[in-house]
Amino acid sequence: MMRSLFSGVSGLKNHQTRMDVIGNNISNVNTTGFKSSRVTFSDTLNQTLTGASSPKDNLGGTNPKQIGLGSAVSSIDLLFTDGSVQSTGKNTDLCLSGNGLFVVSNGSQTYYTRNGAFEFDAEGNYVIPGSGMYVQGWMGNDGVVNTTGAVGKITIAAGKSMKAESTSIATYANNLNANTTGYEISSILATYADGTSESLSSYPNGTMSLTLDTGDTITLDDTADYDFTTTDDIDGKKLYKTSILSATANGSDLGISLSPADSVYSISTITGGSGTDTDPYRTKSGFEYTVTTGTYAIGDKVTVKGTIEPAGVTTNGDKTVLTIKLSSPSSDLIQITCPTPNTFSYSDGDDVSFNLAIGQLDAGTGNIVNGSDGKQYDVCKYDLNSDSKLPIKESSQNYQVYGRGATNTPANGYPHGTIETISREEKNAESLSIITTDGQSFSGLPGENYNKGELFYNPVTTTVTLYDSEGTSHSIPILFTKTGSNTWAICLANGKDSYDFKEADGSTTTVTLSKTNLVFDSNGKYSSGSASINTKYSDDNGATDDQKVTLNLAGLTQFAGNSTINATSDGNAAGTLESVAIDASGVITGTYTNGVKQAEAQVAVAQFTNASGLTKTGSSLYQESNNSGTANIKTAADLGVKITPSALEMSNVDIANEFADMIVTQRGFQSNSKIITVGDEMLETVINMKR
Repeated sequence: MMRSLFSGVSGLKNHQTRMDVIGNNISNVNTTGFKSSRVTFSDTLNQTLTGASSPKDNLGGTNPKQIGLGSAVSSIDLLFTDGSVQSTGKNTDLCLSGNGLFVVSNGSQTYYTRNGAFEFDAEGNYVIPGSGMYVQGWMGNDGVVNTTGAVGKITIAAGKSMKAESTSIATYANNLNANTTGYEISSILATYADGTSESLSSYPNGTMSLTLDTGDTITLDDTADYDFTTTDDIDGKKLYKTSILSATANGSDLGISLSPADSVYSISTITGGSGTDTDPYRTKSGFEYTVTTGTYAIGDKVTVKGTIEPAGVTTNGDKTVLTIKLSSPSSDLIQITCPTPNTFSYSDGDDVSFNLAIGQLDAGTGNIVNGSDGKQYDVCKYDLNSDSKLPIKESSQNYQVYGRGATNTPANGYPHGTIETISREEKNAESLSIITTDGQSFSGLPGENYNKGELFYNPVTTTVTLYDSEGTSHSIPILFTKTGSNTWAICLANGKDSYDFKEADGSTTTVTLSKTNLVFDSNGKYSSGSASINTKYSDDNGATDDQKVTLNLAGLTQFAGNSTINATSDGNAAGTLESVAIDASGVITGTYTNGVKQAEAQVAVAQFTNASGLTKTGSSLYQESNNSGTANIKTAADLGVKITPSALEMSNVDIANEFADMIVTQRGFQSNSKIITVGDEMLETVINMKR
């Protein structure tokens, strides 16, 4: 009888405990980051009336006879499921999802919480505002957060300043268009500082001078090979042009071709047969012969003398053809077609003479050409065509002068030796217009070289922002110009190696960049090419002189499509912290007034093997217990949890489930109370039996 009473009492107590837990859950239905609990019951000891018996030969086994002695609270479990994410719009609020807790400290003890309602205090400490506990994490150093060390408090003071940093590297990325169109140059219109302009076939149109180790100074023209450097041997290199006034035989065969004069219609050399041969004569157009002495010029008159061959006169109306055996200037057999004379007639055996003009000279090795510069030039191997002759066809014909090597025997007229110094005097243009063969006009670069017939490519203009040591920014335009298959030239905005920029404060910045080639392979990948920018600031700027900025070009590609390249650079102006933001990994990023964003700190997250085993200490805080395991403190990404910034985690209490549990608990409580009531009535009946 008493057993039932005690069983009812234990049931009442246990259901009261369960009701207490339900009440606490409902009370914290809106508590940030609250984790609900549940109560589970178990039976207690049993009184055994008879034990179990095993089966025997003639009887089966019997079960034990036991009377239970009531119920007990088996466990009060902490349900560590995620609550809903509630956006707050406050940038210091954090919502944690997954198996993890924020780490906070009061200086002497460490606690853990899911309540991410944090903010910065008066000294910039990241804290729980209700208790002042410090949120734990790792502080950054110049934008780099080292998460391998011990955690500590996070302090980001309002108005924090960032010092200026000078630029040391600029990195290019993205694509240069492999199909950039090239336009054939028709002419170059150069406009000069004085307002005058001229149309050129090549630019620049200045002069370059070489001083050789022989002491001679040579002024080059636009026909020269412009790849000269000091100590170069000039053998075989084009230097300049002069005009050929005449040619001298100089003891070697000089070919002379005579042209018809006013009194001659045509002249030809008979290459076979004789005057007595039957027609047709095998002839060669023109009359050519060689001399070994004398100086000759185009247009000089030569007297041709000879005797008319037998049957050597043929008249056809107003024309007469004479077959002549020459006595001067050679002994060739020729035919001359001339006007039929009105006052006399030609007869076989007559001695005749004609004045003919020199139409072409064929100079070869050993001959000399006489230039308009007053020099005599031995005809050399560079002058000769496939027939080993230099044809001279015009009066004052252009003559290309080549250099001779230092070890060669000096030849008449030719510069020879190696280069000691190079000087150049150019007529620089203020602006250039490139006229193409299809009638288009493009802006050229005064520092570049252009030649008629070559291809012109529009440059791709980019801007590199540099910061000096005082944090002043300087925008430097850098151009990329296609120069051939898979090759691009890099230069400054004017195409020169140096450029002076006028700053807003009136100071001058001198920028230098040596022209360099950027080369890609056949797959469009970067192959080679490097460049650097050197800056020198005027004295009133006050920045460090000789700043050098390396251009990192390895990230560029060359594929068909648009040119999309751009440059980013390190360095920055001085700035003040303007705002902070926190990302999903817990990194607190500061935005400064200079536009720079850098990592200031990172929030730490703790993970327990059994988070439900943590001990609650109030104020939504937990501490380690003997059954929770040791805290594994890492970043959110390392632990596989997610942080939602500007949001808080809602309580995970399910109100509908709690109300249902409340009803069940109430009914259980009522049932246990009925056991006590009935037991009491039964005891009263027993007592009344004595009466």
